[in-house]
Amino acid sequence: MQRKRTLPPRRHAGFGFTSILLVLLVLAALYFGYLRPPSATNSGSVGTSAIDAGRSVACRTNRQTLERSITMWAIDHPQQQATVGALEAEGVHVPSCPEGGSYDIDGRQVRCSLHGP
Repeated sequence: MQRKRTLPPRRHAGFGFTSILLVLLVLAALYFGYLRPPSATNSGSVGTSAIDAGRSVACRTNRQTLERSITMWAIDHPQQQATVGALEAEGVHVPSCPEGGSYDIDGRQVRCSLHGP
């Protein structure tokens, strides 16, 4: 006698509530995170503000690098005031602001004419 092979009954038919909720959450995250249109109060586009923010971060990083170079330079020149010319004369690379600002050295702190300290 042959036994009939029976499959266990399906517990879930179609998409469950959790699956639909997960899809809606992903779509909402995409919309609000990436696909959101720029607001009417924003004068620039999202890409332009991201580029400006990147340049500001690059300027801050350049200033921090220059401050570290001044600290290292001051070890060899303890009685001298650090200037851009003195650093370049010693072979220290002096970076420039990505937006065209100029760096001023005040003691061991570097200030940018566009981005401040």
